[in-house]
Amino acid sequence: MHASILKFSGDPDDLLRRYDAMLAEASPTAMRLHLCMRAPDGIVLVDTCPTREAAEAFLAGALTELRERHGMPAPEHLEALPVHAAVVEGQAVA
Repeated sequence: MHASILKFSGDPDDLLRRYDAMLAEASPTAMRLHLCMRAPDGIVLVDTCPTREAAEAFLAGALTELRERHGMPAPEHLEALPVHAAVVEGQAVA
């Protein structure tokens, strides 16, 4: 599993409305582990994909299209890292 960390700066309320619209259009059932966090100066997303290649393809393709369609700015900070361990509701996720 590979995780991407993205920081979007701006009005958190506005960004969250745009994020919610993006999420409604996306397929949440395809998401293995995804987090959206409100920050004082924007939002931070953590998104996982099975491989680094899948993460890079998602970030350059589907996410960019969704982001642009809903008026989300480009992320200021993007980091992609391999996941060592993930636990969701007490269950380890491979």
